[in-house]
Formats: sequence, structure tokens, C-alpha cells
Amino acid sequence: MEDKLTRLKSAMNKHTFPELKFTENHKRSIHSSIKKQDASQEDIMIAIFRSLDEEKSGYQINEVLYQKGIRNFEGNEGSLYATLHELEKECWLQTFWETDERKLYSLDERAKKWLKKKESKSGSASALWRTAFEGGRND
Repeated sequence: MEDKLTRLKSAMNKHTFPELKFTENHKRSIHSSIKKQDASQEDIMIAIFRSLDEEKSGYQINEVLYQKGIRNFEGNEGSLYATLHELEKECWLQTFWETDERKLYSLDERAKKWLKKKESKSGSASALWRTAFEGGRND
């Protein structure tokens, strides 16, 4: 097995971007991006709330989160629905059934106020999330 890996590495060095070199800054940036995927519970709440600029289904929320780099629910979408259910139960989200199979989520006034308060603190993680969700860079 080790021989196959050695040959693969050798072939990749010869044929796959042989001129590509990662600087220490590149490596740190990559490691930082990986660490950012481990979002805190508050970060996840903020991201979910930011994704709800309009009514969305759980599937649509998951897609927005994924596009914004939150991979916490990747391969375990059921945990997103459990989180949404908990937020609904705690009166952060309002929900209604659009069809028998499609539930839509929107922000409760309490969630809007909480999000606004969090985002008003400059330099806070929530302010960075706001920038990311509004299409700006968050790095």
C-alpha cells in the first residue's frame, strides 16, 4: 500500500500543479478556515437568523448556511431540523406549513431584536456574520 501512495504522490508532483507551492500564510489561512467551520452555538443561531431574511424552508436554510461556509449540518441535516425545532419551541422562530410536507420558518420579533443587539457591537462575531450574509468578505 505504501508503494502505491508513493507512486501517487510522485505522479501528482509531476502532473498536478507541480509549480504550486503553499507559503506559511497560505497554510495558516487554510487551517484558520477549517477551524472556522467549528461554529459556536451562538454563531449558528446568528447564521440561522441571518439566513431568514425572508421565509425559508429547512432545506433552504441549510443551503444558505452551506454557501456561507457553515458545515456543521453537512451529512447530518436532521440536527439542523432539531435545532430549528428547538428555536421554534423557545419562541425565536415562527413557523407555518406551506404544504403538508413543507414547513417555513421566519424570525420572531424577539429574534430580530436579539440579532440587532448582537450585530450592533462592532468587531463582534455577529457583525462579521452580518458582513458575510450581506455579500461582503468576513476575513
